[in-house]
Amino acid sequence: MKIDPRLLGSAALVLGLTGAAPGSRDATTPTGACGLITRQEAATALGAPVPAGSEKVMDVPMEGGSIKAQYCFYGPEVVVARFELGSSAQTVFGQYRQSLASQPGYQTVNDVGDEAFVAKGQLAVRKGQTGLIIDVGQARGGGATELEAEKTLGAHALGRI
Repeated sequence: MKIDPRLLGSAALVLGLTGAAPGSRDATTPTGACGLITRQEAATALGAPVPAGSEKVMDVPMEGGSIKAQYCFYGPEVVVARFELGSSAQTVFGQYRQSLASQPGYQTVNDVGDEAFVAKGQLAVRKGQTGLIIDVGQARGGGATELEAEKTLGAHALGRI
């Protein structure tokens, strides 16, 4: 699947999320979304070299204003997005899940975060009040191998939140 940043922005709109930087880190550790997955981890997941991560904080327009979303792009093939869901995280994530449940390829994913699912070729994860979207692109081959790569990256990212 080809990654389209607008698709990730659409996910942020549906979720109605606000961005926040991760907790304090050692000065040598990247912060933001690129601090969640290393370049080597992204390359291993993809099965091919990736460029250094490119951090982007984007204002995503929505009715009545905009929200901030953090993204890290390891080229066009590996993307991680981070969103702070706030005090109604479970409800907001549930609404997002429901909005995608009828999509082809939708499935619940166990053993990642508090709850997770895959839809539109992307893994969506919630842990506490934090939401992640992880996408490993077409060079990985799709299907179960892509999902396993996304779950592995999800576990790495959750360990760094």
